[in-house]
Amino acid sequence: MFTQSPTVLDFGIRYSIVVFAFTPMNILAVSFEKVFQSVGKMKITMTGMMLGCIANIILDPLMIFGIGVFPEMGIEGAALATGLGQTLTFVFYLALYFRGCLSIRIQRDFLVFDRDLFIRLYGVGIPSALSMALPSLLVSALNGILAAFSQIYIVILGIYYKLQTFLYLPANGFVQGMRPLIGFNYGAGEYGRVRKIYSIVLIMSGLIMACGTLLCLVFSAPLIGLFTTNPETIHEGSRALQVISVGFIFSSVSVTSSGALEGLGKGIPSLMISCFRYVLFMIPAAFLLSRLLGPDGVWHAFWLTECLTAAIAFFIYRKNFAEKT
Repeated sequence: MFTQSPTVLDFGIRYSIVVFAFTPMNILAVSFEKVFQSVGKMKITMTGMMLGCIANIILDPLMIFGIGVFPEMGIEGAALATGLGQTLTFVFYLALYFRGCLSIRIQRDFLVFDRDLFIRLYGVGIPSALSMALPSLLVSALNGILAAFSQIYIVILGIYYKLQTFLYLPANGFVQGMRPLIGFNYGAGEYGRVRKIYSIVLIMSGLIMACGTLLCLVFSAPLIGLFTTNPETIHEGSRALQVISVGFIFSSVSVTSSGALEGLGKGIPSLMISCFRYVLFMIPAAFLLSRLLGPDGVWHAFWLTECLTAAIAFFIYRKNFAEKT
């Protein structure tokens, strides 16, 4: 049985103590980020996140190894660099807020308990939080299935999830921009615009996924080779990437529909799509197909799940949008 070494556990505790001390700064930064996004100030939020990340990257080696005027702090230095990056992002947002770059103002008079508003916020926020937790559950389950065959397949799964980030980040960026726009136009009764926004984002996400599919089919071996030099891992990983990529285009329907539902204030239907995609279809399909096809069955479960979930996601979106209009 795998056991975590005391050294790793000690590092984790030391890192967490410092990082958790910056939790208020992080929460305030994220809160301002979402407020700026809600009024369409996406360039500001992009700049804010870039400032925090760049500061973190620069400060990491300086504080870890004690370069220049900084003392050598080791793991605590890495945590402090992260916290300072988050603080810089918050200070950036705060400065722009006081300069009047935000069209809404935060006032004490509005800090009142509103039961209906709280229910609406949690009705979207809790399902969204659960949706973000489901991929971790999926990875744990798939690791357990693949471990029965070889550790190589666990490595391949980890490499795949690193690679797919480059595809899903732009798609999720489109979705983040779509949410407030759908909310604005739905609130104004512009249902035709809501349909148009949904279609445009779906096409844009589909194009990103189509490019990703093409890259994975043509350059699967070089892509896997970025993470390993083991010939067997590259061979098996290349085949896995080619099979999984078949479902990329279909996944754009699920991602877009889920984001659009959140923009309409429909958190539970959005969570349903995530449950189908990460748990209800994927895990049983991976388990059953792995018994029939071996580890290749897990890879085939990806595209099969994306196809089934896309059909259900589109139906759920249409049904809930029809109810709202």
